[in-house]
Amino acid sequence: MIRAKKEDIPKLISILTRSFDDNKSANFAVKNKKALPKLFKYSVAKGFLCGDVWMNEEKTACAILLDPKKKSSVQSVWLDFTLIFSVVGLFRMKKVRRKENITEQTLPENVDYIHLWFLGVEPKMQGNGIGTSFLQELIEYYRSSKEAICLETSTLVNIPFYEKQGFSRYATKYFGFEFFFYMKKL
Repeated sequence: MIRAKKEDIPKLISILTRSFDDNKSANFAVKNKKALPKLFKYSVAKGFLCGDVWMNEEKTACAILLDPKKKSSVQSVWLDFTLIFSVVGLFRMKKVRRKENITEQTLPENVDYIHLWFLGVEPKMQGNGIGTSFLQELIEYYRSSKEAICLETSTLVNIPFYEKQGFSRYATKYFGFEFFFYMKKL
C-alpha cells in the first residue's frame, strides 16, 4: 500500500469513475454520468485535504479515507462550493445536501473512526482478491490510530464483501435506494 501523490490524480479519478459507474449513491450526487469524473476529482482533492488517499502497489486499487477530526478549511469550503456548481447543480443541491446531513448524523459520534469514503478497484481486476487484500492493509494501518473504520454502501453485492471483512451494519437509510452504514471495530 502506498500513499497517493498529486501525480496519481488522473489514475485515481479513472479507477473511481469506472468502479462507481453504476453506483446509486455516486449517481445520486451528479447531474448526469458525464459529471462522475468531476465528482471524483473533487473527492480526491477532499481526501488529500481532509484525510488520506491510498493506492495498492500495482496502482489498480485506491481508497479515499476522511478523518472527521480534520476541520474544514477555506480550501475545503471552496471545494464544496465548486462541487455544487460543476457537479451537483443548483436544482439537485437541496436533495444532495439532505442526504449528506443524514449521513453525517448517522456516522458515530463517540467513536474515534476513519471514514472509508471510497474504495475502488479497476473493473477488469475485480474478483481477484485485490480489494480484499487492499482493505486488509487499510485495516491494519489504521488499527494503531483509530477505534473503527466506518463506511456506507448502496451496492448490494458489496455487502457480503464488507461483512466477510468483519464490518457490521449499524444503520440503514433510504434516499430512493437503500444506503447501508457499516463499522468495523479495530
